[in-house]
Amino acid sequence: MISTKAIRVTRGKRHLVDTVNFHAAPGKFTVIIGPNGAGKSTFLKVLSNDITPDHGSVTLLDRDMSHWPRKDIARHRAVLPQNCNLNFGFQVRDVVRLGRLPFGQSDQDMSLVDHALHQVGLDGMQRRMYPELSGGEQRRVQIARVLVQITDAADAGRGILLLDEPTANLDPAHAFIALQQASNLAKQGLTVVAVVHDINLAMPFADEIYALKDGRILFHGPRDQVMTTDNLRSLYDINAAVLPHPDLSCPMIAFLPK
Repeated sequence: MISTKAIRVTRGKRHLVDTVNFHAAPGKFTVIIGPNGAGKSTFLKVLSNDITPDHGSVTLLDRDMSHWPRKDIARHRAVLPQNCNLNFGFQVRDVVRLGRLPFGQSDQDMSLVDHALHQVGLDGMQRRMYPELSGGEQRRVQIARVLVQITDAADAGRGILLLDEPTANLDPAHAFIALQQASNLAKQGLTVVAVVHDINLAMPFADEIYALKDGRILFHGPRDQVMTTDNLRSLYDINAAVLPHPDLSCPMIAFLPK
């Protein structure tokens, strides 16, 4: 579980995040949506302890995050940032194994690495050089890294996974797989939070939606209750139609010209 109370992040005279109350529960896939510049990535950095808020508090597993040792945070919380700039000549397996650093070395590390690479469809690429991979392949390697980091906490039901644009640089098939994996981890008892731009891609998996606009929560709640035409029009300043999916029990969003 991770939650915030009255979070505010200020830069100059502008509130990038303004008085945000948030709660993500174990077993739920919580998706954060909103237009560009809404404060989504900044807020996720607050959740991940990369940014200290100017006001408010973050609670991790019923304990104020400021009271957690950083190593203990890393053992319970894994983060996939929007950009993972890594230009060193590391092999793929070494990048994925970075997720195990908070736990020290173990004889099981390489089997966990191999399993994570299998999960993201990169079997046989352990010895490939990371900088030589395509953007999409690098993204999948980073997803594997957070999967091995969260393994122990997932087994204990106390893991938190934070994803900033997990589908960036991925083709539709692998983007779908990435969100499906995140959803499956939530079903296993993890708390999973993702910032997502492609709403329709996230709809089959999202349990809870938080919509940010101008740094504030515009609406939040269960997916099927809050994804309405009026809410989407207010969020994106564009006409939208909420339609039933032909095959799945989730809404589809059609954005229309004004």
